[in-house]
This record gives sequence, structure tokens and C-alpha cells, in this order.
Amino acid sequence: MAGIRDVAKYAGVSPSTVSRALSGVAFVEPATKEKVMKAVSALNYKPNLAARSLKKGGSRLIGLIIPDIMNPYYPEVVKYMEVCASEAGYSLILCDALGDVNKEKEYFETLKYLFVDGILYIASTENIEHVKPYIGEIPMVVVNRTFDVDAPCINIDNVDAAYQAVSYLTKNGHRKIALYINDKDRQYNKERLAGCLKALEESGIKDYESYIVRDVESEDDAYDKTLVLMEREEKPTAVFMFNDFMAYGVYRGIRKSGLRIPDDVSVVGFDDIPQVKYLDPPLTTLRHSVADTSKVIFEKLMEQIRSQTCAHGSQVYYKGRLIIRESVRDISGSGEGE
Repeated sequence: MAGIRDVAKYAGVSPSTVSRALSGVAFVEPATKEKVMKAVSALNYKPNLAARSLKKGGSRLIGLIIPDIMNPYYPEVVKYMEVCASEAGYSLILCDALGDVNKEKEYFETLKYLFVDGILYIASTENIEHVKPYIGEIPMVVVNRTFDVDAPCINIDNVDAAYQAVSYLTKNGHRKIALYINDKDRQYNKERLAGCLKALEESGIKDYESYIVRDVESEDDAYDKTLVLMEREEKPTAVFMFNDFMAYGVYRGIRKSGLRIPDDVSVVGFDDIPQVKYLDPPLTTLRHSVADTSKVIFEKLMEQIRSQTCAHGSQVYYKGRLIIRESVRDISGSGEGE
């Protein structure tokens, strides 16, 4: 395995110059830094981050990689992770991957060379091959995803959460329930669909396939697809959205169709982003707030940082909670659910 002296020799500089170039804080001439980085890449050099951290007493930096800050769910994640970091005496470095795995990889490289003490990672996709070289090298916790990797994964029980939401609708007499899925290939959406189907099948509802609305890409798309759905003779009496981000389009589409919420169509969401309690009517939704689990997530990372070891793979699931507001009507006694 290449060492720092090998990198120095390859680049034609001193070992101390290599250290400064990789520190991310000391000034190094751009041309020199470029030579060092080329040598690092050519030799596949991986600095011993744990030893460096012990020597320097830690960087007191935590990296947080998220898929997309424009998704209203993630500002809450940032808020509570920042609170935890601050209370522990750490600073948070926010990395918005914009849904791009290449950008994710760049952030991992940047955080590695900044000698962060740990990384909180929310993946943008289901493929994390680009991340595996860093697992076991830097203390890490994977949040809101479950992968077969040698790092703790902390995730909501998506099957149970969706089961709660759809069961609530069936208990209120709804049998024609539209399911709005934004990306059917996402791990969490597959799990949520499984929970939905479990609830529907337990209620004896078999003709659900025609009410599944797939690949809802945006609020505008949710609006357009709602208009089409509400033109059907056999309209749904309820809609369950796999995220709250669709709610604005769904609400507008229902109203544009001349229908009312919840009198004609009940609506349930997923995430409990802050804005949905101000919709008219306020949205019933499944909460899986990072506020409730942030301390558990951060402590899993701190355990690794304190012991200067990377944890073996483990999976922790927490239960979501249905927040009942005013967007669901009980039609169990009205005959409308037949």
C-alpha cells in the first residue's frame, strides 16, 4: 500500500507538502496541489484518517450529505443534525448532491481530505458502489436507507408506515384508494407499496392496480395526473401520496375537477413537512421526523468517533406516526365506499 513518502516521490515534492495539500486548510500552489492529487490518484493512496485524527485531536467536523435541499423534507434534517452537532461541539459541513452520484463521490473525496471526523449520509439513489471505498475508512451512519454495507443504517419502517396510512383510510370506509408513487424503483417506495398492498388485501380490496398512479415527477405532474384520474367514472374516494411534496398538485387538481377535500376525496400524505398543516384543509400525513430520531442517529456516529473505529453493519428501524388532521372523511356508514 502506498504511503505519503511514495506520493511525495511520485509528485516530486516533500512529504510535508503532500500533507499540506491534503489538509484542505494550508495554502499550496495550485500547480503543486494538482501534481499531488494526480500522484494520490495514480497510487490509490488512502491517508490513515483515524491516526491523523488522533494525532490532531480530531477536526471537530461532521459531513452531512443529502440528495436535494429543494425537497422540503431535508431542511428539517439539516436543522436537527446541526443542533446535535453543535451540542456535541462539532461543526456541520452540508453537502447537497443534487441527486447526482458523481457529485456524491466528489463530496466524499472532499470530506476525506478535510479529515472530517464522521459522515452522515443520505443516498440519492439505490446504487452506492461509488461509496463503498469510503465505508470502513471514515466513521459513517447511513440515514433513511438500508444497504448491505459495513456501517449502521437507520431507517423508518416504511412498510409499517404505509400500512398505517392505508389502514386508516380503509377503516374510514374507503375502498377506491389511489396510490401516488413518485419513483417506483426507489427502495423506500417499494417498501411503502408493500405496506399499502398489505393493508388493501387485509381489507379484501383486490382491484387496486388501476388506482396506482406511477412516476409522479413533480407538483405539476401530480396536478395533471389528478385531473385525468378524477375524470374517471369510478373515481377514487381517497388518495395516498408517497410524499407530501405532491400535495399541492393533488389538492389543486381535485378542486379544478369540481370536487372538495375531504367531502368528495380524502387525502393522506407521507413526511409531514411543515407546510402541509397550513393547507386547506390541513393534511393528514405520516410523520417520520428526524427530530424524533436525530439524537439516536448522531449518537451512532459519535460512538464510532469516540472509539476511533468504524462500526460493523447494523440496521435500526423506527416507527412512523400518523398525524390526523382534517383531510380524511369517514364514509364507512354512507355507502360511498361500496
